[in-house]
Amino acid sequence: MIKEKALVFSLGNQEFSIRISAVKEIKIWTKATPFPAAPAFVEGVVNVRGSVIPLVDMARMMGISEERGEKKAIIFLKNNDKVIGFSVSSVTDISDVEEENFKPLPELSSDDLKYFSNGILPLENRLIFSVNVSALFEGSLQ
Repeated sequence: MIKEKALVFSLGNQEFSIRISAVKEIKIWTKATPFPAAPAFVEGVVNVRGSVIPLVDMARMMGISEERGEKKAIIFLKNNDKVIGFSVSSVTDISDVEEENFKPLPELSSDDLKYFSNGILPLENRLIFSVNVSALFEGSLQ
C-alpha cells in the first residue's frame, strides 16, 4: 500500500492529478512572451526568478477541448533537470492517493489521452485522470 500525494487541477471542466513530487512550484497565471516558430500548444516563455521557462497550454497539448475558460494557474513541473510551466484552469487540492486504486483508461479513450494519462483515480465521488509526467515532457518537446 504505497501512499503518495497528488496535486489535483482542472482543465476546463475535467479534473486531473499529478504526483506532487514532480511539482516544483505553482504560480498565478501570467501572460507569456511569445516564442517564434514554437508549436501551437506553446504559449511562450516566462521569467521565473531569472530563469526563462517555456509555458505550455496543457489542455491544447493533450488535445482536450476546453471551453474558453480563463487560465488561473501555472504548475511548474520538473523532470530530471528540465522545468516546464503548464497553464491550467485551476488548482483544486492536494490528495492522498494509493497506487492500487488507479483504474486503467477505458478502451474508447483518445490516443492523446492514452499517451498523457496513466489511469483514472476514483477519489470520493469524482473520477480524476492521472497525468504521466514523462509523457508531458516528451510531448512538449515535439
